[in-house]
This record gives sequence, C-alpha cells and structure tokens, in this order.
Amino acid sequence: MGRTVVVLGGGISGLAASYHLSRAPRPPKVVLVEGSERLGGWIRSVRGPGGAVFELGPRGIRPAGALGARTLLMVMLGGSWLQTLEASGRVLPQELFQQQAQEAAATQLGLKEPPSHCLVHLLKNCIPQYTVGHWQKLESAMQFLAAQRLPLTLAGASYEGVAVNDCIESGRQAAASVLGTEPDSHS
Repeated sequence: MGRTVVVLGGGISGLAASYHLSRAPRPPKVVLVEGSERLGGWIRSVRGPGGAVFELGPRGIRPAGALGARTLLMVMLGGSWLQTLEASGRVLPQELFQQQAQEAAATQLGLKEPPSHCLVHLLKNCIPQYTVGHWQKLESAMQFLAAQRLPLTLAGASYEGVAVNDCIESGRQAAASVLGTEPDSHS
C-alpha cells in the first residue's frame, strides 16, 4: 500500500506542497484538509463595481489576459496618521480612506486621473511581519521536531517568509522534505 501525506491548510503553501507532492515520480496519496469554505488562504479575489477584480491578501495577483491587463494598485495607510485620527474619537468613514489613498497615489506616482474603481477595507494589525524572537522560536520548534522524529514538516507564512513567492517556495521545500528529495530552484 502506498504512502499517504496529509497537508493541513489549503492556503498557498498547502496548495504548493500538494501540487509538488502529486507531481513526484512516485507520488504519495495526498489528502488536503482545509478548515474554511474555500481554498487560497489569505489570497482572495473580490469582484467590485463594474466587474473590476480586486485581489486581497499578501500581494496582488492578477489573472492572465485582458482582465489582468488592468492596473491594480494597493495602498496601505496607517501609522501615526491613523492613530491620531482614532485617538480623536472621530468617525472614520470609508470615503476618508479612499480620499487619502487617492491623494497618496497621485502625489507619489503623479497620477492625474482618479481610479475607475475603488475598494476600501479597514484591516487593523494586518501588515505581515514577525515578532522579535520569531526565528529563535522557529529554530527551537524545528529542533524539537527533529529530536522527537515527528513526521511533520512546517510550511507557510507563519514560518519563513510572508510574501506569496515565499509561501509557494515554502510549500515546495516541504514537499521535497516529505519526499526525501533535495529541494532545488529548478522544480
């Protein structure tokens, strides 16, 4: 009977790991377990007014073809500007964030025309970053897994890199580890 590999999480790293496991010369049976109603993790497409597609998640990813030819610009606002507004007790309407984002884009990029579509989300504490001591905790966890000889491989934004390309590479390396092959940059 063949080997079965369970991949926990259908985010971009879990999908990448599942893909690479299934493409192996002697692929194991792959069981992908996802707790939400959809695959993709933080990456999610939202259709806005007039059919414009907005990509939410770690980075904007655009589809190929005519739809992908449209420009997508993500503006993140925050820091002391937002903290000052919140401290004032003012109601913060979405229009304020849209106006600030448009002004920032116009100033920084020299844009003359307003965007054809806007989608505003207020997401607090959302810029992906690691806390102080993250790498030491990760190293400790890896040493524990190795010492206990647990058949577990970690992959994803919570471990080594928060960008989409980091997550895909993390999934590929996890698959290579499970398969007992050396991960390389050519797969």
